[in-house]
Amino acid sequence: MARGWLIGFHLIGVVLWMGGLMAFSRILGYHSKELPSARPRFTFIEGRLNWLVAVPGAVLTVAFGLWLAIDHGMAWFRVASWMHWKLTLVLAVVVIHTVLTVKHGQIRRAHPAEPMSRGLYAALHGTVGLLLIAIVLLATTQPMSQR
Repeated sequence: MARGWLIGFHLIGVVLWMGGLMAFSRILGYHSKELPSARPRFTFIEGRLNWLVAVPGAVLTVAFGLWLAIDHGMAWFRVASWMHWKLTLVLAVVVIHTVLTVKHGQIRRAHPAEPMSRGLYAALHGTVGLLLIAIVLLATTQPMSQR
């Protein structure tokens, strides 16, 4: 497959993953301030965002990203220091996505009237946004690369 197609599908995955993850984390924060009667609906919407948008986006991103890395080869990967930093930040996003998914599962099983704290979801939402900015800047400027 031509490298342009790989990059295109990688970017489609990034848009789906980050858009879904940003919405997922934001709605979890709103969920905490809602009346117990509205919480089951929020749980349903959160689940749909995560499993139908964010998770497939993550799978596309990682699959096509790995394909691109393999296509570039190990010699390139060894000297592309910016990519090592990018992958470290992507791993942080994966950890945050996992934490949010686990927390959502706990919320789904809890009684709707159980109190929820908004702070964690707001902090993770902001962190994902900052990580996204850093990842995009690393990918587009490729600092530390040997050109």
